[in-house]
Amino acid sequence: MPDDSSDDTYLILAAEECPQDQFNDYHVFTKYENSIVSKLVAHGPVLLRGGRGSGKSALLIESYLQMKERFHGSILPIYISLRHLPLLKTDGAEYLSNFCQILSRQINSETNKQYNIFFPVSRDVGSLLSSLEAYAIDKNQRVVLLFDDAAHIGRERPLEEFFDVFRTISTSRISCKASIYPGVTKFGLRFDVFNDATVIDISRDERRDNFHEIFAEILNKRFPSIVRKVRASRRIDETSFSQIMGRAVSGNLRSFVFACNNIDENDSVGFPEITKCLVDLSSNYFWPLLEEVAPKLGSYEALVSAAEDIAQSIFNSCATRKTSYCIVHRDIMQRASKIFEILEYAGFIARRDASKAMKSGGRGVLFSMNLCNLLDVTPGKRLTSELADQWMRSFDDPYELHSSNVDFKKIEIPEPTPGSGLSILEKDVSTLRKSNIYPYGLTDDKISRLMDAGIETIIDIFEASDKTILDIPYIGNKHLERIRAVANQAVWM
Repeated sequence: MPDDSSDDTYLILAAEECPQDQFNDYHVFTKYENSIVSKLVAHGPVLLRGGRGSGKSALLIESYLQMKERFHGSILPIYISLRHLPLLKTDGAEYLSNFCQILSRQINSETNKQYNIFFPVSRDVGSLLSSLEAYAIDKNQRVVLLFDDAAHIGRERPLEEFFDVFRTISTSRISCKASIYPGVTKFGLRFDVFNDATVIDISRDERRDNFHEIFAEILNKRFPSIVRKVRASRRIDETSFSQIMGRAVSGNLRSFVFACNNIDENDSVGFPEITKCLVDLSSNYFWPLLEEVAPKLGSYEALVSAAEDIAQSIFNSCATRKTSYCIVHRDIMQRASKIFEILEYAGFIARRDASKAMKSGGRGVLFSMNLCNLLDVTPGKRLTSELADQWMRSFDDPYELHSSNVDFKKIEIPEPTPGSGLSILEKDVSTLRKSNIYPYGLTDDKISRLMDAGIETIIDIFEASDKTILDIPYIGNKHLERIRAVANQAVWM
């Protein structure tokens, strides 16, 4: 039997992959996040907006678990991840039929498990709504539907059908909640995002007074060993450490946890250790994220090279001016909006203001730069308390990028290639090997076993049944979960 000691099958890639009975072992929530959970539990349609890794899935799942525990009998919560290939590849009536069937089967799973009640499979919105209303009246319960991963950065078509369903089935007895990405989610023409739902933005903005408190609370709950090292340090205190590390990843929770895991390997914590951590994250985390994102972009994959060039140009300019903010003129945003969506999705930048006046004329979008990539192009690559302080205050004097910028004009922005499918689906399973792109990827042994069984591409993993994969020698349930999770990361995360 092969040695699988290096294959840690218990690593959790994302909240939606975490077994529910282990969810509380891996997740802690701050006061800020618990206030969001309260809003999700309350009645009414809600859209939870945040970037990749900001904690949307964790908040939806925590809301689901709290409703099951605290309101059993009065609320039927349904959490459903919409990570299904048919929903990604279809639209119109076909999308609606697939969606209604997937949702009604998930509802049936919950009603059958909790009350031994069969919920009928629906193929259209009308019958789905009728069945939901009939159930709610019969059981005198409010039904809360929590939709995760409805949007996908590589999907060209608007999610008009999804948001039509979202609006149609939101009634006095049925509450719909969904996670969305800023800038990426396309609502269609009939859904008025601010009138048809309450939008909760979960971005952690470093300009707010309580920014460091959010990350200090996470540190105390999840990384007490780092807190002890910081308290023993004469070079930095808890407030400064929380502020710098949270700011370094532009407030992104998943990246913050990744950074803390990196820095926790040190015996002490100070500016030299933070410097090394940030530079490591730039090379081994953020730049590989663009490589990971590229094959899941479909027709927009051709834009990744230009996104790299634009990011490099902006970071170089910000480093020269010792600022960590950039205003991008609206003319550039109109021409290259998808490129900035890609950079925002990958955590290179974070949108802070949709329309900001520029000193040199016009208006643009204000972005915050992550400090990891910024430090990597700063002369000397050395973070000091003085440089950190300057970056924290630099939103008053951001770098301004105009379409007349000489470096920007040299960057060729290709046209998307409409109709292109997600190239990740056709890639060899060896693409999922452990690497900087997939740090929790598959071992050579598992890749070899999958390929020997005829599962040669990533789409083959999705199309293979659980039984087919479990029939492969030395692949058990934990390995199956790992294989499914990494394949999901490749397509959706």
